[in-house]
Amino acid sequence: MRKILIALLFLPYSVVDAQSDNISGRWLGNSTFLKEHSQLRVDLVQNGTNVTGTIFSKNLNSQDSIKATITGSYKKGRLILEGDEIIYRTGLACMAKNDLNYSVNNGKEMLTGKWKGDMKLNTCAPLVSGTVTLFKDVPSASNVVSTAVDKQPTSNIGEKDAVGKALVNELSKRKYYALIIGINDYADENIQDLDNPLNDAGQLATVLTYHYSFDQENVAVLENPRREDIIEALDKLTRVVTETDNLLIFYAGHGIWNEQLNQGYWLPSDASLDSKSYWLSNSTLRDYVGGIKSKHTLLISDACFSGGILKERAVFENSRAILEVYKLPSRKAMTSGTLKTVPDKSVFIQYLIKNLVNNQEPLISADQLFRSFKTTVINNSPNGQVPQYGPISQAGDEGGDFIFLKRE
Repeated sequence: MRKILIALLFLPYSVVDAQSDNISGRWLGNSTFLKEHSQLRVDLVQNGTNVTGTIFSKNLNSQDSIKATITGSYKKGRLILEGDEIIYRTGLACMAKNDLNYSVNNGKEMLTGKWKGDMKLNTCAPLVSGTVTLFKDVPSASNVVSTAVDKQPTSNIGEKDAVGKALVNELSKRKYYALIIGINDYADENIQDLDNPLNDAGQLATVLTYHYSFDQENVAVLENPRREDIIEALDKLTRVVTETDNLLIFYAGHGIWNEQLNQGYWLPSDASLDSKSYWLSNSTLRDYVGGIKSKHTLLISDACFSGGILKERAVFENSRAILEVYKLPSRKAMTSGTLKTVPDKSVFIQYLIKNLVNNQEPLISADQLFRSFKTTVINNSPNGQVPQYGPISQAGDEGGDFIFLKRE
């Protein structure tokens, strides 16, 4: 049963002394329930230890939504919130009790924790629960989360940049699709479960839909999918994505390299080390990427041995160059490393999301984005991982690039 859940996600950040906090303001983020993903907007007013406000939640995979007033208490970095009164509800939405922690990481204020249902009327059913992550919004920054900004390559779109303005106007008419896959849990006891991919997938979905031109209805989030689920999602994209659309595919989970076949694989949740029948090969991914009729497709893979799908990379800079590379179809990949293992706690995804959030330019190419954090990943990874970016071989790349468009 689908449910829109008023809730919030646990992450290992340090809790700040409540006496110095002020949690009043707007918070943006997402919540999870099984394979469902919902986006949240929470407006809070703190008066001493008492907290009141409103919450809006919308399911990414359906039209279910809810808006409600909330009340709660805040003390020593811990926020307890409960639904008070439903303003409106569409579909199978419900309210839940939230147990949240306030933290600050790299200057970014967060509320993270868990939600659960209870026995009260109009609330989510007992024993159901999930997670949520919220970032404090900065109104003056047009919904851009405030952090210490890494220096970004400029796209040089100023008042007199007619080329850049024209491209922004054109891209605003195009659709941006995303398929976001995170796998923590594996059925095979011989495959170690992971801790972070689901959280990484949820944060990326939130950043793309709030800060870039990815509409919620065009973003699919798969949590712990089987191979069949991934194939069905890719099949759907072959039907709906057109030659003027842009597509981003993200995977976080286990990857494996087979020396005998010289082939890399993703491991879906139902994969077994005893058989390759439920593995998803680079060649299958390449066939889908080549077959989906997008203008530009960007594959981002945060998995071991993910660099095996690449062949080379290119470099370009300003908005006229962005225009030229947008004209040409592209099938590019951005990976967390080469043909080696990468850690569960991903430095790659940490700096990918940070630089997407901190980007102040209306247009940024995938190549520019990659170059803005590549060195940082190398310097901060525990095993010296070197992220990669370049064309996917034999998939129809013609030298173009994926362009991210900021929301106004």
